[in-house]
Amino acid sequence: MKLFDILPPNLFSILTSKNKLIYTDALFVLRRAFKQEMTISKTELISMLIANLEEEMLDFDIFEENEGDEIYVKEDISLSSIAHRIVRRFEETGWIEIDYGLGTFDEYITLPDYSIKIINLLYSLTDDSIKEYDLYVYTTYSTLKTADTERDEYMYRALSISYERTMNLIDELKTLYNNIRRYHQALNEYITVNDILKGHFDEYKNLVGDRIYHRVKTLDSVPRYKAPILKILSNWLTDHTLRENMANQAMLRGQYKTKEDAMEDIIFKIQEIMDIYENVDQLLDEIDMKNSSYTRASIEKIQYLLNTDRSIKGKLVEILKKVSSGNEGMIEPMEACIELYSQRYIDENSLYVYTSQKRRDDTPLMKVQPPIEENGKIVLDELKDQLKSSYSRRRIMKFMKNIMDGVDVIYSSEIPLNSNDDFILLILAFLYCSANTFYDMECMDEYVVNGGYRIPQIRFIRKDKKAYVARRV
Repeated sequence: MKLFDILPPNLFSILTSKNKLIYTDALFVLRRAFKQEMTISKTELISMLIANLEEEMLDFDIFEENEGDEIYVKEDISLSSIAHRIVRRFEETGWIEIDYGLGTFDEYITLPDYSIKIINLLYSLTDDSIKEYDLYVYTTYSTLKTADTERDEYMYRALSISYERTMNLIDELKTLYNNIRRYHQALNEYITVNDILKGHFDEYKNLVGDRIYHRVKTLDSVPRYKAPILKILSNWLTDHTLRENMANQAMLRGQYKTKEDAMEDIIFKIQEIMDIYENVDQLLDEIDMKNSSYTRASIEKIQYLLNTDRSIKGKLVEILKKVSSGNEGMIEPMEACIELYSQRYIDENSLYVYTSQKRRDDTPLMKVQPPIEENGKIVLDELKDQLKSSYSRRRIMKFMKNIMDGVDVIYSSEIPLNSNDDFILLILAFLYCSANTFYDMECMDEYVVNGGYRIPQIRFIRKDKKAYVARRV
């Protein structure tokens, strides 16, 4: 489903109009009313808009152009009429809907779900208050530990919460890294020491350093809880009975169509959490280096600004800046008191060497072929093929399911190897065979040639049919 299959096509038109500042403030008033009241009547919303936006409404441009480039007729400009215009505009663009009370003609305001989410997002961008950083690592650890101890019907829910918290942790760490990079680049725009100190202590330290970086290093320390999290998930990954119970819990919640899909997703979430915690140290090291680099650059910039007016280097920099800005009156005095010349000396490497001239070849030049649209399509198809060539665990399992479709046992000599990808997937299927796969394998003593490859003879058997196959053999 595409975005504007859900959103009205002109939803964001109020954010590009001449009155966008008033419309956004009105949306925040609407948000406050939604937070405070169960139901919002149109009359109450009009009164709240007038009470909170009285001064802003005086600057409201009553002439707004619609899609047909027709101008609205000027109304009797009053606060009430402007407030009604704002509410009517919200209804036309799809931010709100008008409903009527039971048995009455009283109008009530209802907010679609997308409207609430977008208004909250816009408000969060303007909120200067310091938000409490969620302890994602500790929450993940405590949730998994409780679920592992209780072993009740909420284990699948605990895994889902842990997966969500882990994704949030990675998002926060990546946001932290990019924020440090943004403040580092902003140093180039600061021209005074006070600007640097304000950017570091008032903005970076309060909004980034204390809220996220300090928490990751102390209270929500990744190295502190990494080992127990990996231990719990490793035990879950090897416990087939436990994962079946979790799959049954997921099926009861209606999360998946089949039990196989549930089992596959549970294994995926466990492995994804484990991979993130195994590799998160590298991201933390990069954040540490970026933080140290930003702090060092801030100190160097402060030292430079403090000494720039006292040292000879600073005075020369100021003189060159004025000359480069077009102050021609300084050029003649500088030429009179400063003599600049280049110094060179002759040595054995200074001898002139004649360049050998090549005889011009009369061979006609090759004509450049015009680009063909098919070549671009071929390159694009090759790029798509390369993107699809990642050998993930899910792709390996899909490969094995396809070749064992309808059979209980198959030999490596019977598997069609039509490409290098098939050969690589067969090798990976051999390496990935474990207690978590739906198949098992037995290696023979002989070698066979299949598809131009010399490979050992291997028998792949479905685990649920292994006993039957053994009796039959």
